[in-house]
Amino acid sequence: MSFLRQRWQAWWDARLPRVDQLTLTHRNLYILPTRMGWSFAAITLILLGASINERINLGYALTFWLVGSALAATHLTHGNLQGLQLRLLSTRGVHAGSVVQVGIGLHNPHPKKGRWGLRAQAQAGLVQQVDVGPGQDTLIELDVPAPQRGWLTLPRITLETGYPLGLFRAWAYWRPLTRVLIWPAIDPHAPPLPAWQADATLSASTRQSGHSTEPPDGLRDYRRGDPVRWIAWKKSSHAIASGTGLVSRTSEQGRSPDLWLDYEQSPSLAGLSPEARLSRLATWLLQAESDAESTGSTYGLRLPGQIIPCGRGPAHLRECLDTLARWPGKGSVKT
Repeated sequence: MSFLRQRWQAWWDARLPRVDQLTLTHRNLYILPTRMGWSFAAITLILLGASINERINLGYALTFWLVGSALAATHLTHGNLQGLQLRLLSTRGVHAGSVVQVGIGLHNPHPKKGRWGLRAQAQAGLVQQVDVGPGQDTLIELDVPAPQRGWLTLPRITLETGYPLGLFRAWAYWRPLTRVLIWPAIDPHAPPLPAWQADATLSASTRQSGHSTEPPDGLRDYRRGDPVRWIAWKKSSHAIASGTGLVSRTSEQGRSPDLWLDYEQSPSLAGLSPEARLSRLATWLLQAESDAESTGSTYGLRLPGQIIPCGRGPAHLRECLDTLARWPGKGSVKT
């Protein structure tokens, strides 16, 4: 049975190439009676048999009227999908263990005919009800689970309708081409960020000169991770006496030294599995970006064989998270 199922799936995949835009035509639309439709057909046959047996002209008329209504419903149900245009919208990456919201745009090119009673579903997810008016566009979002990091291949999407009578079910399958990059999962037990530390070249020059890289050209409140040599003890004593905290000297640039998150050297990573390390690094990156927004500090990422220079901002954070998601050569994940 598994061999036959694989052959059947391969046949379907060959008929459904992956595309990000799809127009529904008679070549990719399917229609069959529903359970209600089969019951309707059985009742119609019984009525026809009774009319023939009893020679009731009104029975003939009723039977033919019902059959004509069913044939008209077949045409309307199939036409409710034919010509509809589907388009995959840009999809944002998420962390593993959460849900990807796949945006789909539906365009109805017909200026007078609406598309009513449509149902969209991604694999075994929740069904979304949608209507598209004449000549209008409609946007829907389907939830797709993201179980692990790496490239996520979007599952097959089903669009179906039973409009207007529910006697027939017309449907179409769509396999999007674009993949989604899933970042490492959030570590709920991640400790605070490691101490802020300057780049190795700056640290070496500091050790050679014997002076701090932070000249005392200004003062600010003490921040977690500031070295002891940056604390202005005289000012701090007055601050503590007045009920406030310690005071640190500021740099010429007015920011803290760079933070390097290192896959091999950062504290609190020893003994963790590779996936657990990546999850903790991803959590620290979010914390570092949050701190950078308020302090103006920068942060960088070091992985074996790859370094992301220090920076800050949404683009820099996404670059770091994308690097973690792809490292080391993470393949595609199918759902």
